[in-house]
Amino acid sequence: MAGTADLVDAYAELVAARPGYAKAEAYFDGDVDEIFASDKVARMLAKSNLDELDEINFARIPVTAVTDRLHITAITTGEDDPDTEIADLIKRNQLDEELPGLHVRACSHGDAYLMVWPSLDGDGNILGVDMLVNSAATVRVIYDEENPLRKKLAIKSWCVGSGKDQMIRADLWYPAVGDESAYVERWVWSGKHTKKNDKWEPYTGDGQDGVLPNPYGEIPFFHYRTARPYGRPEHYAAYGPQAAINKLVPAHLSTVDFQSLPQRYGLIDPQVDQSGMQGADFDPDNPEDLEGDPESPLNASQLRNDPGEMWMLQGLKGVGQFEAANPDTYMKPFDRYVKAMAQVTGTPFSEFDSTGDAISGKARQEARASQTARVQARQRSFGATHADAFEFALHILGYDDVAVTVRWQPADYRDDTEGWTTVDAKIKAGVPRERALIEAGCPPEMVVGWMTALDDDAELKRRVDLLTSIGAAVQSLGTGVQLGAITQEQVTTLLDQVLGAATTLGDSEANR
Repeated sequence: MAGTADLVDAYAELVAARPGYAKAEAYFDGDVDEIFASDKVARMLAKSNLDELDEINFARIPVTAVTDRLHITAITTGEDDPDTEIADLIKRNQLDEELPGLHVRACSHGDAYLMVWPSLDGDGNILGVDMLVNSAATVRVIYDEENPLRKKLAIKSWCVGSGKDQMIRADLWYPAVGDESAYVERWVWSGKHTKKNDKWEPYTGDGQDGVLPNPYGEIPFFHYRTARPYGRPEHYAAYGPQAAINKLVPAHLSTVDFQSLPQRYGLIDPQVDQSGMQGADFDPDNPEDLEGDPESPLNASQLRNDPGEMWMLQGLKGVGQFEAANPDTYMKPFDRYVKAMAQVTGTPFSEFDSTGDAISGKARQEARASQTARVQARQRSFGATHADAFEFALHILGYDDVAVTVRWQPADYRDDTEGWTTVDAKIKAGVPRERALIEAGCPPEMVVGWMTALDDDAELKRRVDLLTSIGAAVQSLGTGVQLGAITQEQVTTLLDQVLGAATTLGDSEANR
C-alpha cells in the first residue's frame, strides 16, 4: 500500500526543513566548520590541530539576549480548581525547566512544538496530561492554503532502530472539520527512505489499528515560532559574521608560534671558499649529539649564548628573520565582525562586550529599544501559544470555557538608581502610583499586592526610596565586580540576604 498524498508531501516538507534547523543549531552551539581557502591551508592548520579548535562563538548571543529576558511570572485562569490543575501540570511536566528550554529552542531554530496529550491507564482512564517539548526536526504543522490561520494537519516522524532494522515512523494528525471527526493516521517505512519507491505501510505493530480516533477534536501540537508561517532563527543574520570570525581565529593562532619563535634565514656568500672543517656545532637533532650540552665549556660549538661572545658564521654573507604577521591584521577585522553581528541582528553591542564604558540608564534603554520590541513580540506570540496549550490541557481534564492568562516579567525591567528615581519623580508629578510602577517594569500582580498592603503614600514612598537605595547598591557592587574587589557569587549572596531582610521588614511593618 502506498502512502497518501498528504503523507508524502508532509514528510518531504519536514525532511526539506531539517538542514536549516541543523545549521541553526550548529551556529548556536558553535559547531560550525571553518571554510578553507584551499586544501593546502586546511592541511597546514591540521598539522597543529587548529582545524579542530573550538569556536569563539558569538552567534548564540543574539538568541540568549532575547531568551534571557523571557521570564513567565504567572499562568492562571483566576479560578481555584483550574489554577490547581495548572500547578499540577507544571509540576508533572517539569515546565519550570522545560518552558525556558522551549523558548531557547524556538528562538534558536525559529520553530518548536509542545505536544499536549493524555496519559492513560490500561482501562483508558486519564492519569494525567503530558506536555512535552518537540523539535521542529521531528514535527511540522502544515497550514491550510486557503486559510493560513487553520492547521490542516501535523506530522511527527522519527526513526526506530538502525541499519537493516531501521524503521521510519510517521503519524499524521488531522483536526475535526465540519462533520468529520479528528483522527490520527499511523505509518511506517521499513529500511532507509528513498524517493524512488513508496514503501509506506499502515503501522499496526503495537496491536492497534493504523487509524485511531482523536476524541479531543484538535491537533495536539502547539507551534512556537518567531515568524509566520514558519520562524527564522534569531541569529540567522549572525551566520556570516560568525563564519568570518571562525576563519580569523585559527589563522591568527597559527602565527603565534612564529611570533614567539621567528623563522630565520642565512644568506650564503658564493665567493667564500667553504672547503674544510666548518666547526663542530652542537645539533640536538643529530643522534651523535644526544648527550651533548650546548652550555658546556667542553662543547666544541662556536655559537655560545653568553654575554660578550662573538659568533663566526663561516660561509654566510648575512642573517635575518622573517617577520610574523601583525596581530592587528586579525584583531581589527575580528572586532569589526563582532560589531557587524550586533548591527545585522539588532542586538545591542553591550551584549557582546560588557567591558566598555558605562552608559546611563536612559542611553541603555534607547540602545535596547529594538531588542526590547523583539522580546515583547516573543512574549505576545509565545504567551498566546502557551495559553492555547494550557486551555487544551484543561479541556482534556474536563474544564471547558476557561481562559488562561500568561504573565511575563516586563521586557525592560528597570532596577537601577536612575530608573527608581524616575519612578519617584513621576509619582511626585501626579502620575498614578500603579501606572508609574508598571511603567518601571514591575509585574502588575506585584503592584496590585503592594497597593493592597499600602495604607498611605508615606509607606509607598518608603518602599520606593528603599528600591532606589538598593538600585544604587547594585550599581556600585557591579563596579566592584568589574574591578575584582568582590566576586559575583558574593554579590548574589549579599543581595539575597538584603532583599530578604527588606521584604521581612516591609511585612512586619504592615502587620503592626
